[in-house]
Amino acid sequence: GLAMWLGVLPESERPVVALAHKLIFATAGALLTLGLRPLYQRLRRRRAPVPVIVAVSAVCAYAVSVVWTGATTAATRAFNTAVFGDAFGPVQSWWFFSGALFFSFIVVAWSALYFGISYDVAGRAERERTLRAEGLLHDARLQALRYQLNPHFLFNTLNALSTLIVEGDGHRAEQMVARLSDFLRLTLARGDVPEVSLADEVDFARRYLDIERVRFEDRLRVAYAIDADALDACVPPLLLQPLVENAVRHGVLPQEAGGTVRIEGHRARGESGRLCLRVVDDGLGPSGDAAPGGPAGGVGLANVRARLAATYGRDASLTIRRAEGGGCVAQIDLPYRRQREVPAGAPALDAPSPAESAL
Repeated sequence: GLAMWLGVLPESERPVVALAHKLIFATAGALLTLGLRPLYQRLRRRRAPVPVIVAVSAVCAYAVSVVWTGATTAATRAFNTAVFGDAFGPVQSWWFFSGALFFSFIVVAWSALYFGISYDVAGRAERERTLRAEGLLHDARLQALRYQLNPHFLFNTLNALSTLIVEGDGHRAEQMVARLSDFLRLTLARGDVPEVSLADEVDFARRYLDIERVRFEDRLRVAYAIDADALDACVPPLLLQPLVENAVRHGVLPQEAGGTVRIEGHRARGESGRLCLRVVDDGLGPSGDAAPGGPAGGVGLANVRARLAATYGRDASLTIRRAEGGGCVAQIDLPYRRQREVPAGAPALDAPSPAESAL
């Protein structure tokens, strides 16, 4: 409005009145464009393709400009009548449409500026999340030994290994050494990939459970229920293992008869597509010590939540609840994205066999 006022200022006999007219024009346009914002936000959330955004913006720009022309004309005539007692000439109906064609270019420029700034802000936020995710991923690889393979776990594993050697059970002792070595190697050698396939992540959790099953034999039972079309989904590495360890330590092992840990994964059907992962145990269920943020599981669960937030923002969540009939359910909901090409040097992990992928 100020730019247009400066343009007509040299020829205007009443510059203050001209300024009032241009401010009326600018105010009406600004208020009307606020009505486009919810529509444009919806296009951005749905990740509409550029041709659709251009077409919708062009149609909306002309429609808004027709209303803009009428509102500006009516407000200007009311201002002239209030100040001068005269509206200054009749209203020509053709002006609503020809004038709107001129004003629509302003709305198109405003729309382009809105989408440009919005996508730039979103891109900056995505880059910042990526940087945070890379930093947390590096920390998670180191924390895997300190938190998830903590001294308590290593002590119990080595103690169990010593017992097997004393009892002369060399076969099981060899199994435990091999599986512990394999697990440690994979923990440290996964590289800097920010995402792995769900098949790889489930296999990593399975290797951890194999160590525990050598130690506890029939007391620990494992089941898998993973949809085949979910195995190629992208997930952050070291996502399931903290939840599985929580289930073993606080759900299964406190029971004299042991229990079952069940890993579930399925792709939710819908417009956007979601991936749902669950680690379920049939133990006593969450208590004050095992609840999220409690001393028993706080570090691992907090790490998972922080990495989900850094990778997906508010589009992913981790919830802990009591299972029906007893036990605990740790559930992760996140966007479904297909596995991209894994960079060279990333370890290749075997996917669960068909027998393991079904109950």
